[in-house]
Amino acid sequence: MSNHLSKMSGLYFLSYVPLGMLFPYFVTEFEARGVENIGVLIAMPPFVLIVVGPLWGYLADWIQQSVRVLQLAIWLSAIGLIGVVFFETEWVWAGMLLFSIGWAPVASLADAMTLEGIRQRKDTETPKYTYGSIRQWGSIGYMVGVMLVGYAVGWGIRGGTVAVILLGFYVFLIPAVTVQFPRPKWKSVRTLLQNRALIWILFCAALHFSVHLGSSSYIMKHAQEIGVSVGWTSIAIAMGVIVEIIVFQCSGWFEQFAPNRLLVFTCALAIPRWWLMWWGTSVEVLVFAQALHGITFGLFWLAVVRLVNAITPSELAATGQSLLSTAVGGVGAVIGMYGASWMVEQYSTVDFYALSILVALIATICSLGVQWKPAV
Repeated sequence: MSNHLSKMSGLYFLSYVPLGMLFPYFVTEFEARGVENIGVLIAMPPFVLIVVGPLWGYLADWIQQSVRVLQLAIWLSAIGLIGVVFFETEWVWAGMLLFSIGWAPVASLADAMTLEGIRQRKDTETPKYTYGSIRQWGSIGYMVGVMLVGYAVGWGIRGGTVAVILLGFYVFLIPAVTVQFPRPKWKSVRTLLQNRALIWILFCAALHFSVHLGSSSYIMKHAQEIGVSVGWTSIAIAMGVIVEIIVFQCSGWFEQFAPNRLLVFTCALAIPRWWLMWWGTSVEVLVFAQALHGITFGLFWLAVVRLVNAITPSELAATGQSLLSTAVGGVGAVIGMYGASWMVEQYSTVDFYALSILVALIATICSLGVQWKPAV
């Protein structure tokens, strides 16, 4: 089991490097090739995630071989990207659709596999790993993809395609996780979806994270509007990721606190974060506000993963994490990207951050209703 967990750090790293390489280059690549309706193409991954994410999770639980399902998903996404890169423009849509379908369960399956590995290890050995100590490698991989590989090499989506192919080969090195749970029935999923506590957590997660996605999409434009250089904005973004990594490294310490209280704290901390983005016009304020991202994202993720894992039956572990991924990376992403786009087109980025303060306040109030029942 320890061998399985030791491979998960590499899985997180290699699965987040492509994110930093692909998405910043999609627009420029499609514009250069004369592709139409680029906005719809860019929005395809979160929309597809909403539809197929939970289905992938249930498939992994039903087969009881998350590693094999992950292998299939990653190679589907790799084939899709190859089609986007090397085939004619009319095949771009098919390639993006296949990539979106394959990439949908990667993050949630990685989380489910990691949590199951930690659970089994705690049953047999002295705990060595925490979720955050493994998950931090995803943040490191994303920073490498954005700041080093993507900009230094300049391959754009070609480099991202190579990274996904390498990830596909790496997954073959991860040993299968043996589970001793009964094969779940589909009615168990319906019962799970009727769990009000779970739905409330997912709602709070989508609401809180929607503004994060909107800010990520328009932070460069906002920096230009307030007179901050691209270089300093990049430093601010990197600072947020660095703090995020530190939070994940300290996850063992944060686990002494109830995750519902951590969720309330991180939602509340988002209020001054967005207020600083709305009010500030200096480099120092932007860097400090973005550094808060490491806390408002890192603690948020540590909290909601624990909450969903505690509520979800063990035989539906992958399904539960896929629902969380769908709420955040699907519903939250769509609301955040389209909401931010509409606000910026109609008003300005400053007005978007003013609205973000209100969203953070609502998310904080909603998070107060999240309950936590620790295991006896």
